[in-house]
Amino acid sequence: MLTIYRTDASGRVDEIEDFDKGSWIQLVNPTKDEADQVIAASGIPEDFIYDPLDIEEKPRFEKDDEGLLMIIDVPYVEEDDTGRTYNTIPLGIIVTGRHFITVCSRDLDVLNLFANGKARLFRTNYRSRFVFQILHRVSMTYLRFLRQIDRRMDELEQELQRSMRNQEIFQLMNLQKSLVYFMTSLKANDSVLDRIVKTPSLEKHEEDEELLEDVFVEHRQAMEMASIYNDIISIKMDAFGSIISNNVNFVMKFLASITIVLSIPTMISGIFGMNVQVPWEGQPIGFVFAVTMMVGFSSLAFYILWRKRYF
Repeated sequence: MLTIYRTDASGRVDEIEDFDKGSWIQLVNPTKDEADQVIAASGIPEDFIYDPLDIEEKPRFEKDDEGLLMIIDVPYVEEDDTGRTYNTIPLGIIVTGRHFITVCSRDLDVLNLFANGKARLFRTNYRSRFVFQILHRVSMTYLRFLRQIDRRMDELEQELQRSMRNQEIFQLMNLQKSLVYFMTSLKANDSVLDRIVKTPSLEKHEEDEELLEDVFVEHRQAMEMASIYNDIISIKMDAFGSIISNNVNFVMKFLASITIVLSIPTMISGIFGMNVQVPWEGQPIGFVFAVTMMVGFSSLAFYILWRKRYF
C-alpha cells in the first residue's frame, strides 16, 4: 500500500496524490509497481525499498548520494488462541532532500499515530525531527510491551501456584522468546542510534536536543528492563518446572497411600474367603472379627502414612 502525507501550516495531516517536496511517503507491504513509483520519484536505490521488507534484515545505517537509509527493529504484538505473541519487524526510514519515506512489510501503530495527526509538533517537512519522533515512539512502544510482559508473568505465576498443567509453562516460554527478540533488536537499534547522532547528514536543531535525549533515555531503559525481565523469567521457568514436578510427585504419593490403605481390607477378605477351613468359620463372630481386623489395620496404616505426611 502506498500513501502520501503532508502537513499544512497548522500541522494538520492531509493525504495527497503527488510526490510533493516535504511529503511523507508511507509504504506498507508495497507491490512492485508502488515500489517502482517511489524509486522513480525519489531517485533512491532499489535496495533502500526492498531491504526493509525482508523480515530477517538487521538494523543498520547506510548513506548514499541520494539519501540516508536507517533500518530499525520495531516491536509489534499478535493475538491468537494461545494468547499474545510479541515480536519485532524491520522498519526502513529513508531521508532524501525532498521526501521522507518509511517502508515496512506490515502496518504499524507507531506510524499510524503520525498518520492520524495525533503526534505533537509533527511536520512532514521537518525530516530530522520526524526521525527522532519515530525513534522515541518506538522506544516507548518497547517499554509498554515490556510492562505488559511483566504483568503477564505475574498472572502466570499465580496460575502456576495452583496448577499442574503445561499450558502456563508454554506461555512463559513464549514470553521468554519475546524477550530474547526484544533484547537482540534493542542492542542492534542501539548501534543505529549512535550512528544517527554522529552523522552530520541529519540536521540537529537546538529544540530537538531534548527529544533526542529522551530517545536515548527511553531506549536504554528498555534495554535494561528487557535484560532484567529475561533473567527473572529464566529463574521462574526453572522454579515452576520444579514446582510442577513436586505437585505430580505429591499426587502419585497420595494415590499410592490410598492404594495401600484400601489393599488391607481386600487382603483380609481374601484370606477369610478361601476355600479352606479358617477360624470361626460358620460363626457370626467370624464376620465381626474380620471386619474389626479390616478397620483396625486400615486405620493403623492410615495413621502411619498420615504421620509421615503422605496425605
